[in-house]
Amino acid sequence: MPYLSFFLYLCGAKSIKIKSNMRKFILFAALALGFTACQESLEEQAARQARKFTAEKCPMQMEMQVMDSMVFDVPTRTLQKFYRLTGEADREDLEFDRLRQALIDELRNEPSYRIYRERGFNFQYTYRSESNPEKVLFEAILTKNDYK
Repeated sequence: MPYLSFFLYLCGAKSIKIKSNMRKFILFAALALGFTACQESLEEQAARQARKFTAEKCPMQMEMQVMDSMVFDVPTRTLQKFYRLTGEADREDLEFDRLRQALIDELRNEPSYRIYRERGFNFQYTYRSESNPEKVLFEAILTKNDYK
């Protein structure tokens, strides 16, 4: 029997057990680090989702407007949406008060904005002219006081 123990020792059986324990420790540490790294704030999540939306879906043609991009500004906690007005809507004499109210109504009623409303995020909408992209036709920054 002592020869068997010596043989196992020479073959590294003791070493294998240590390696197995080390593997378990490394796996545990990696999992623990992974779980803590996956904890992103709502602001970081909103920024990531805005980037993904812009990359995958913009520009998005809608009726008389094109959504060019969406950005989330983490420091100001503001979801910014950038549009171009097209066709008959590309003019300065539109009823922008009605547009502002429609945006507020959308924020109040759209379920996908609920978590952002509860956290008091801001929403900024910028509408530019398609014929003159430098010209901002309408801009609104809506805060929790507007949509509550």
